[in-house]
Amino acid sequence: MRQAPLVTTSTHPMRFAILLGLFVTLIAGPSAALIAGPTEASGDEFFEKSIRPLLVKRCIECHGPNAQQGGLRLDSRSGWVSGGKRGAAIQPGDSGKSLLIRALHGDGVPRMPPAGALGDREVATLTRWVRQGARDPRTTASERIGGLTVEAARSWWSLQPVRRPVLPANRGGTPIDGFLEARLAAKGIRPNPAADRRTLLRRVTYDLSGLPPTPEETDAFLADGAPGAYERVVDRLLASPRYGERWGRHWLDLVRYADTAGENSDHPLPHAWRYRNWVIDAFNANKPYNEFLREQIAGDLIAPKGPMDQYGPRIVATGFLALARRFGHEIDKDLHLTHEDGIDTLGKAFLGLTVGCARCHDHKYDPITAKDYYGLYGIFASTKLSFPGCEPEQQPRDLVPLIPDAEWDRRTQPQRQALALLDARLAQQAGTTDKARQTFGSPLTRSPLATEVVPDAGERPIALSEVEVRAGELLLLSILPQANHGADTTQLELEIDEIGGVGRRWNLTADALLNLTASNPLPDGGKRERAWWFFDGRQGLSLLPEPVRDQNGTAGLHSWRNGETPMVFVNSNAQPVTVWTTLPPRSFFVHPGPEGPVAVGWASPLTGRVRVRGRVRDAHPGGDGVAWRLDRLDAALQPALGVLADAQAARTSLTQERSKLLAVMPQREVAFAVSERPAADARVHERGDPQQLGETVPRRWLTILGGTPVRVRTSSGRLELADWVASPKNPLTARVMVNRLWLHHFGRGLVRTPNDFGTRGDRPTHPELLDWLASEFMESGWDVKRMHRLIVLSRAYRQSSAATGASVMRDPTNALYWRFDRRRLTAEELRDSLIFTSGELDPTPGGPHPFPPEATWRFSQHEPFSAVYETNRRSVYLVQLRNRRHPFLGLFDGADPNASTPQRQTTTVPTQALYFMNDPFFHAQSAALARRAKGEPDGIDRLYRSAFQRTPSAEERAFATQFVARYERDSQEVTVAERPEQAWAALARILLATNELLYLD
Repeated sequence: MRQAPLVTTSTHPMRFAILLGLFVTLIAGPSAALIAGPTEASGDEFFEKSIRPLLVKRCIECHGPNAQQGGLRLDSRSGWVSGGKRGAAIQPGDSGKSLLIRALHGDGVPRMPPAGALGDREVATLTRWVRQGARDPRTTASERIGGLTVEAARSWWSLQPVRRPVLPANRGGTPIDGFLEARLAAKGIRPNPAADRRTLLRRVTYDLSGLPPTPEETDAFLADGAPGAYERVVDRLLASPRYGERWGRHWLDLVRYADTAGENSDHPLPHAWRYRNWVIDAFNANKPYNEFLREQIAGDLIAPKGPMDQYGPRIVATGFLALARRFGHEIDKDLHLTHEDGIDTLGKAFLGLTVGCARCHDHKYDPITAKDYYGLYGIFASTKLSFPGCEPEQQPRDLVPLIPDAEWDRRTQPQRQALALLDARLAQQAGTTDKARQTFGSPLTRSPLATEVVPDAGERPIALSEVEVRAGELLLLSILPQANHGADTTQLELEIDEIGGVGRRWNLTADALLNLTASNPLPDGGKRERAWWFFDGRQGLSLLPEPVRDQNGTAGLHSWRNGETPMVFVNSNAQPVTVWTTLPPRSFFVHPGPEGPVAVGWASPLTGRVRVRGRVRDAHPGGDGVAWRLDRLDAALQPALGVLADAQAARTSLTQERSKLLAVMPQREVAFAVSERPAADARVHERGDPQQLGETVPRRWLTILGGTPVRVRTSSGRLELADWVASPKNPLTARVMVNRLWLHHFGRGLVRTPNDFGTRGDRPTHPELLDWLASEFMESGWDVKRMHRLIVLSRAYRQSSAATGASVMRDPTNALYWRFDRRRLTAEELRDSLIFTSGELDPTPGGPHPFPPEATWRFSQHEPFSAVYETNRRSVYLVQLRNRRHPFLGLFDGADPNASTPQRQTTTVPTQALYFMNDPFFHAQSAALARRAKGEPDGIDRLYRSAFQRTPSAEERAFATQFVARYERDSQEVTVAERPEQAWAALARILLATNELLYLD
């Protein structure tokens, strides 16, 4: 039926009111104005003849659709009812209390209009109108919610309740076929016959698992002539863990999943993988779709209700919200953009509405107001998101534990009690150590031997040709920071040679590399105890108390420290290590504290002369260098040093015992997720600017979907939001999801704009079928696998893709589904097929990526995180970077992780062809497939069956045989022994790059 126009051109005053109303925007929630009844003719006539022209002439320029000074609009009744920053503009029946009338006189408010006061007659007319009740007929078709009139919004197809249509008659097919074939019959089009069994098996296997069938699965299906063979294949595929990996990837496209934050340094998200795997597991477990949505919005609020085994997964589910993109340099300053990303993604992915378009103003086309947006914004802003780190603040915070506090306390009570006992003993020992330290006195008596300043990025030698020492004396080398914390890391080389005697030698680096953390003081290479002493020199001298192995998670980086600094440490590896700077191999370093030195002492075992040599090098340029000083401490301090060493040894023993206990304590796992924060309503950001705040909007649901306010004012409102979204009364949620299922099976949705069910999107091609699917979906308990089964068992899905002449002429774009559309494999399907066919696929689920330890992060705008970790697992487990696409996924049209991707585009560009010619990964998979095939008697058959799930024709077998022979004969780049393997690999490359593999019929 043809739809009547909303507005017709006319000079009638009431129709002019409707026409004008279509070009203005109402910023208001649901009110009596939206459902007001008809007005009296006399009141309307007075308004249209006397009031409307006056408002248009003198007021609308500053208080209409193009400008709203003071937040006030006068181009609709709801505009003056809502009023501006001072409140309602008119009190009907009371001109003395009406701000509009007072402004005409300048009575306590600025006089209006500012340029050219109204004449006495005009003022009197407006005053009379207000005293008579301010009747305003602009309450019918001109009233708007965002970009639509109320009537148009309420009648828009996607906002109508889902109704179960009457099933059309069909001849033995499913209800899906009945709906489709009725339309085809009306157009005189006959549906295609069924596809052949091999094509059908390949199609459904890719659609439900993202992988090709194996040769064995193909043989089994082709040989199974019993009734229900195809249905058994479908059930097997839906029960496979490969199903969740395939359909989880579709969902991850929608919710812009990524393993990095997206701000200017693109910080890694080490825990994002948990959400990815939760999505995959949810599809495999066939979690009801309404619960799937609810847990992503409010899983942390649902989790405490039990059961306990679902607590952690429900926390992880809220990664959907936490994974909102971060923006800028200091990301907390741009959280309004992060909240916009969350609102926009929720609107598109769950509702098929472009809610984010209402951030700066009412939606221009759909029934969504700016107040609707900020009603949701308050919910999002009352939610604490895990912090991923950014350039000024590198480390993550606010990660959410996967076990509740009470349960964690119960599980770890024995370890916590043991730890508390150790801490008490450590505190007691610390007192003993402090008393021992006090025996040094303050200040210490020092005999200076040498001092020098090392400039930024420079180095200075230590060279004392002869120093008199007595047994028990301490040579103390102190590294002092300059004003700007000095060189953060300073390489130190120190060697002491005995002059005369037996010619003994002590080398600090060599001794420290043996086992730095064994003790402080540290034996020398000859195992003489207490040769090297490592001091915190900030207030007198105290031994560095804490040994740390593999600092910052870096193997071979060992230290003694007091807090973060000061410390001494070694890179014991045979290669450089990059942490906060690049450390050369097998080297010793010191790091002074910002307020004082770190010192290395050598206790002399002899009385005589020694030579002191070495160097001090700034190993982390960018500060203002360091200074060093060499002193001699009198032998009389040796007994005090002994007491200090004994006390320190006892303290170190307890510290090591504590470290061992911590190493075996259970670790509380965390997720990149969300939690509650103090709840508050949001203020409108005028024109989207968070610095220009307007009125406060209560947290609530979209006006057109009921506008229900958040009832529990002390909570964020996410639990209620989850219920609104997943309600069977919500006309959008089920329609949007079944349309996505249809899209990924048929290549396009019944609604061709799957993220936009608003007025700028397409209407459904088969509205009755869409509603039948939506109602069936809800009545099934939101059972996603059941919907798959309904679709893939239909005759429409099982059709061939052949394009016959008559049908092509009547429906060239296949809008009515008379055939199955051929499609190219997605990026993930292609990559997974290559690894699967080659026999190299690792079928185990992916876990966390090998990101560098968080303590080492120094990412910046100029040096952002950019690693790509290769794996032979399925492509859904590849690392997804927001600021740098994975090379393969970027080349073959993978999803953009910066925004919701409802369906993939398909491009054909020269670089894709070059990939098959030159890429090492493709060559490696081809070679692996060739090695498997070459070793079998029917190797050529094996190649074709692996790639295409069929045997080669006689012509193809002849070509392959001749190709291998010719390649072996003509190849000059490899040895004769290598030529057969190279020839088979070249043949495999040809097959794996053909359209028969790349396209799905």
